[in-house]
Amino acid sequence: MANMLGEDTTNKILGKEEVKSSISLPEIPEVTLNAKDESFYDKKNSSIYTQGQKYILLTLEEKRSYRISFLQQLFEVTRNSPAKKEDIAKFLNVLEQGGNREGVYRSITLDQVYLSLEQYDETPSSKLVDFVDYFSQKYLRKKYKKESLQSLNLWSIKRLITEKCLELIDVLADKPEDLYSWYAVYSAELAKDYAQAWTSDTRKNITAEYHYSWAKSVPFQHIKSEIIIKNHKLMNFLNQTN
Repeated sequence: MANMLGEDTTNKILGKEEVKSSISLPEIPEVTLNAKDESFYDKKNSSIYTQGQKYILLTLEEKRSYRISFLQQLFEVTRNSPAKKEDIAKFLNVLEQGGNREGVYRSITLDQVYLSLEQYDETPSSKLVDFVDYFSQKYLRKKYKKESLQSLNLWSIKRLITEKCLELIDVLADKPEDLYSWYAVYSAELAKDYAQAWTSDTRKNITAEYHYSWAKSVPFQHIKSEIIIKNHKLMNFLNQTN
């Protein structure tokens, strides 16, 4: 962890600043799912499940604006359409009754509306397929055949890749520093390579140290929700550009 959050080393190359980070991608573990594995319940005592005290200590009213913003973004990027007032009310109640952001996401992508979107007969763009091919090998340690990806549509690809990310994040949570590093490298690369896809300053930030510090300061569910939104938003963008 020495110098993990140290200053960036910056070189000027061809008139542009190239930021060299001290943070590197951790070894990507193999993800194996075991329905009988109950170790998750022991992990709930891990520090990563109790981090983000600044947010946790906010009042219900103060948290509400963050929750509404999350829900609005979630519907927009998953379904490519604004959330209805009744959707916001329904899932805001879920969150305020103890539900979590990942659970809300899964409810949305497993419902009949999303299922119908997955059944559309439309070929994903070449940019989307190329990105998923690269991303899955680097960040998930998985290799998908391009022909298999091309047989799916945007909606199925978004759900598949995000699901694999969430599964990996749960495994990386055993070693929080690896999780922060994975998230930092991932976020910095997406910000640098796909600047046009982002509107918020946070998502546009190209320094891994910034994203590492952010991930270390927020609740675990917020890291997951940011991955969900970034994945869907970027893949929407890539599917529209060829």
